[in-house]
Amino acid sequence: MKQIKKPNILPLAVLLIILMSSLTMAFGVAIPYWDSPEWYPLKLAPGESKIVQLTLQNTGEEDMIVKASITGSSIAQLDDKNNEYAIPSGEINKLVNIKVEIPKDTKIGERYKIYSSFHQISTGEGGMIKMAGALTVNFPVEVVGKEESELYKVPPKKRLILPWIILGALLIGIIAIAIVKNKKKGKKK
Repeated sequence: MKQIKKPNILPLAVLLIILMSSLTMAFGVAIPYWDSPEWYPLKLAPGESKIVQLTLQNTGEEDMIVKASITGSSIAQLDDKNNEYAIPSGEINKLVNIKVEIPKDTKIGERYKIYSSFHQISTGEGGMIKMAGALTVNFPVEVVGKEESELYKVPPKKRLILPWIILGALLIGIIAIAIVKNKKKGKKK
C-alpha cells in the first residue's frame, strides 16, 4: 500500500502571510466618543447641535486620499465642503467634521449611533493595481436634559474670593502689628 505524501504547508503559510502583510491598512480613525466596553456618548439636549471632530491617521509610507460618508443617520452629516481628504504619509491629525443636530421634539433618553465610513481611493499611479482599504467607525449619541448636556457644562468660574480673604487677613495682621509696636514705643517714652 502506497503512503500518500502530506503536502508541506509551512512554505504556503509563509507566502500567504507575506502577501497579506501588504494588505494591512495604513490608515485609522480616532473617535472622541465610544460605547464599548464603557459607555461614553456625546450627550446633547433636544434642539442642540455640535460639531464632532474625528481624526484621520496615515501611518503608511505613501500619501492617500480617503472619501468619507455618513450612513444611516438622520441627525448627522459631514460638515466639510469636500468629503475627500488627502492624508500625507505620517499625518496623524487630519480632522473630519461631523455636525450632529438633535431635533427639538426628540425624547430624552433616545440613543443613536452615527456610522462614518472611510474608503481609501486608489490613485492608480504607474499602472499597478493597488488594494484600497475601508473603515467604518461609529460613536453613540444620547439625548439628555439640558443640565446633563455637553453644551450646558460650563467650566466653573475662577474663584477670586480666596485671594481677597488672604489679602485682607495680611492687611489686618500688618495693621495689628503696627498698632502693637506703636503702643510699645509710647510706653517707653
